Amino acid sequence: MEINWLSYLPLYIHLCEERSIAATAKRLDCSTAHVSRQLVKLETRVNKQLIHRTTRQFVVTADGQEFYRNAKALMDHAEEIESKICDSESTRGKIKISASASFGASRLSAIVAEFSKQHPQIELEILFTEQPIDLIEAGVDLAVYLTDTPAEGYVGHKLKPIVCAPYAHENYIKAHGNIHHPRELTTYNHIIYKSEILNLDNWQFVHAKTNEIYDAKLTGNFKTNMLPSMVEAMLAESGIAMLADFALDKLTENERSSIIRLLPEWATTGMLPLYILYPKRKHLPKRTSLLIEHLKDRLSKEQ
Repeated sequence: MEINWLSYLPLYIHLCEERSIAATAKRLDCSTAHVSRQLVKLETRVNKQLIHRTTRQFVVTADGQEFYRNAKALMDHAEEIESKICDSESTRGKIKISASASFGASRLSAIVAEFSKQHPQIELEILFTEQPIDLIEAGVDLAVYLTDTPAEGYVGHKLKPIVCAPYAHENYIKAHGNIHHPRELTTYNHIIYKSEILNLDNWQFVHAKTNEIYDAKLTGNFKTNMLPSMVEAMLAESGIAMLADFALDKLTENERSSIIRLLPEWATTGMLPLYILYPKRKHLPKRTSLLIEHLKDRLSKEQ
């Protein structure tokens, strides 16, 4: 029998105690729409109407009252168990991580592997995806994503934004000519990062000496949601790619010497900031806290 509806119990308990969707949303620091959606999901899972709500009424049904009593007892017992576990100094256990496929595959794997070497008793699992997922439903302990709107109900540690620069193969520049101002980028073919949530074709450039600002709209016939694919296309002389330094880490010496950093006197403003996210909870296991601090330290230096 599936019991993944257990993740909805804290919210349901708050609803019964607050007797208000708005008050529950305020208490949990989320939107009323989020609370309503979670309640509907829970009622669908248990196949019962737990709360009768209209614009004027909020009534816990008989089934809902019985469910609340059992849920409250269950969560109280679970918190006691969790408290005992979290008070322990043991760092054993499993951590499930979700991360942006492009960023994670390029940088996160090495950083997590370093942590694994330091803490061999901790089991680590990484799920790479470009589409943010419900961490609670997926059983994920923490996530690393590029976003400017962290999901509700999560604790977020904001890191420095990812900064990119235009790169191209030397043969592409020889064939099409060098670039001296961002406005010239519009006449070149570009390798563009595009995913379900990001389309990085608009870039703002700032001149290091004059502080001139120029907004460039890039176009191209090659779009992908994977940074390694962008690098390969650039090496194949397909066009110009906006890349962060970490995307070039695995290039050979010959490959690195064959590419050109364009517009060296211009810098781009950072794109979306990088966040470490994890579900709000009273007690955070020590193993998770250790990994979060490791990620914050390393990722802040990697930008």
